Amino acid sequence: MWLMKDTPSLFTDLYELTMAQVYFKKQMTDTAYFEVSVRRLPENWGFFVMAGLSEVDSYLREFRFSKADINFLRSTKLFSDDFLQFLATLKPDVKIRSLTEGTVFFPNEPIFEVTGPLICAQLLESYILNILGFSIIQATLATRISIAAKGAAVVDFGLRRCQGPVASLRSARGAQIAGFRATSNMFAAKELNFAPSGTMAHSFVHVHESQEQSFRNFTEAYGENSILLVDTYDSVEGIKAAANLARQFHEEKDIKIRGIRIDSGDLVKLSNFARRHFQEKGVSFLKIFVSGDLDEFKIDDLLKQGGQIDGFGIGTRFAVSRFAPAIEIIYKIVQYGSKGVFKSSPGKQTRPGRKTIIRIKGKYYERDIISPLQSQPSNTGSRSKPAVGGDDLLKPFVIGTPFGESVEQSFDSAQDGEPVEPIQTIQERLATELSLLDDSIKAIRNPEKYHVEFALE
Repeated sequence: MWLMKDTPSLFTDLYELTMAQVYFKKQMTDTAYFEVSVRRLPENWGFFVMAGLSEVDSYLREFRFSKADINFLRSTKLFSDDFLQFLATLKPDVKIRSLTEGTVFFPNEPIFEVTGPLICAQLLESYILNILGFSIIQATLATRISIAAKGAAVVDFGLRRCQGPVASLRSARGAQIAGFRATSNMFAAKELNFAPSGTMAHSFVHVHESQEQSFRNFTEAYGENSILLVDTYDSVEGIKAAANLARQFHEEKDIKIRGIRIDSGDLVKLSNFARRHFQEKGVSFLKIFVSGDLDEFKIDDLLKQGGQIDGFGIGTRFAVSRFAPAIEIIYKIVQYGSKGVFKSSPGKQTRPGRKTIIRIKGKYYERDIISPLQSQPSNTGSRSKPAVGGDDLLKPFVIGTPFGESVEQSFDSAQDGEPVEPIQTIQERLATELSLLDDSIKAIRNPEKYHVEFALE
């Protein structure tokens, strides 16, 4: 698991363990069914994108209580020896149904179901929510940014502003799912097989005797991969200096410098000036990249205002999800044994029983129907099927090896599920999902509400 040097089992809240001890003492061992959903959309969002399954996969494969974990739990004086002995050998014997990564979904839909003995299913709650919550935020936000960029290249610049290195990896993974071209985060590039990308810092320009010399030294080192940062001093002069150097390298060495980056100022005016100037100087091959506290709203505005921009570097507002730093993601029990259970608290109601999601499609997606999941007999035991005709969006999730490598063994020995998928499959799924989602739902500002029907009575 990313950056984790110990077993992940203690990444849980205390009450998960105190409840588990009571279940153990009272021999409450019936099968429990927990489902994950998100209560509401953040302002200006019209949909969510499912993400995080690769990390969930890793968590479940590595889940165990180490000797050090057990010793720590013993030191709290909250747990009995027999319960600690039980934990020392515990592996979460669970089955999972989930939306596949890259699938769009909507509030209050069940997106992830955990089935297993009550203790096992309960203990997984906290970290599964931790993984899925931020992963969904980042994949959805990255998708909104990609929509706003209208095909222009987008690069993740968020590492230095993330709340911790794991958050930076989840951000980069969300960016990758949404089709960003690259990341500046070298660890993420290695772990995710994601293209690395970067330019230079203002300090690089400062330490040279002149801006022109910094551009020359960088280009001599990196040739056609060079992107020159032009706004350390006067941006117009920086653009002109980059154009002069690009023409010289092209004429004398047949090297086409890749482009420039503008990190401040009026990005519409500066990009338009750069485009005209590059055409006048015969270096129209230079690409224009911009950065500087961008988000999907600013990107949308820049392009609507006529900015001549080929690509965006997006950092802080993406990596910390400035406008939606958290979502109301919940993990609630809906059935224990054969009894459907639910919460009736005002504003936090849940619906009992296992469920299925059927998506109705015409030219575009028209509505989702949430209905009871019914069981039917089969030669190998019981199987489940939707109460409403159609394919259930919740699929059996086989615990395998992340990032599309070979699946060595299913965690729950299921034969009919799907392994963790290659990133290209996820990207293609999301692209298809977006093509079937009406533009009004994908709007960056004030999207229309997608219709979800609950046929559970």
